[in-house]
Amino acid sequence: MKKIFSILCLALVAITTNAQTFLENLQKEQAGQGSVTVIEDPAIDSLVNGNGGPVIPDPAVQRHAHKQEVKKTPEEEEADNLAKKLDTRKKIMSNSYKTQGYRVQVYSGGSTRTDRQKAETAGAVMKTNFPNEPIYVHFYSPSWKCRMGNYKDLHDAREMLAKVKKLGYKDACIIKGTITLRRQ
Repeated sequence: MKKIFSILCLALVAITTNAQTFLENLQKEQAGQGSVTVIEDPAIDSLVNGNGGPVIPDPAVQRHAHKQEVKKTPEEEEADNLAKKLDTRKKIMSNSYKTQGYRVQVYSGGSTRTDRQKAETAGAVMKTNFPNEPIYVHFYSPSWKCRMGNYKDLHDAREMLAKVKKLGYKDACIIKGTITLRRQ
């Protein structure tokens, strides 16, 4: 019994003297594997590893903790500039009802991030040129679309389609579906 107890004590001492924190174990270099570098605030280290005691923030860690700037494409910059100028808040039409009608589809793309940005840019351009028209930028599976207007009459939709095409959206078309109209 004494031998088992002494072996357990010896193993416990060996484990505690070679104990590593979670991050030390994670950052340990091993042959044939990639390396990991973690920059963390001391408060996080204290929380995860239970070091305890008051934590003084490290300014060098705080500089690295900020989100790094990502270079934007010209389309992204154009969309951001237009969005800053426009009122992009969601608006809910009170005292309204749904019925069958028409909308002008300004843009229809794929399912990528670039397609989403193009749909949002088209929406911003339409909002700039037609501030009183409702603009809908949504993901209608499987693609991003930018639609505008709530036209009960096909003639009104055709007039808006002509204006949209003059702005350079040659693939714009009229879509029949459910629209939202204000009660009078």
